Amino acid sequence: MPKTYTFTAHIEDGRLKVGLRALQLLREAVKGWRRCPVTVTIEKQHATRSLNANAYYWGVVVAYIAEHTGHTPEETHAVLKTMFLPKRLAMLGRNGELHQELVIGGSTTTLNKVEFYEFCERIREFAREKLDVDIPAPDPAWREAA
Repeated sequence: MPKTYTFTAHIEDGRLKVGLRALQLLREAVKGWRRCPVTVTIEKQHATRSLNANAYYWGVVVAYIAEHTGHTPEETHAVLKTMFLPKRLAMLGRNGELHQELVIGGSTTTLNKVEFYEFCERIREFAREKLDVDIPAPDPAWREAA
């Protein structure tokens, strides 16, 4: 049984509007829960990146660095995520004692278009300064449509 449920709603004139189907699904989902505290999160949606933005990232940004380093595009992507979208994990024992800390790459799929553009720009700057690789800028229209 999942512990989280996500649904889409809308704000109209400062009021939360939830569709009847979403409400029915939510009620059905929690029907079996006993009395317990819950966390409710409301987040404004942001546009996700476009297919053109994704094509630029894989076909230009990742490709230039992969070619320069000799790594595969998948390896390059994994390294770039670790460097520019680090996600820190802690491995704790039963008593809460820290055994190991790890840094892995976060997910690019959760980035909105502004965050994805900034991610690509940080990589371009790194490539120029540290690898002496000049990655072409994206088409100016890509930034608005990213």
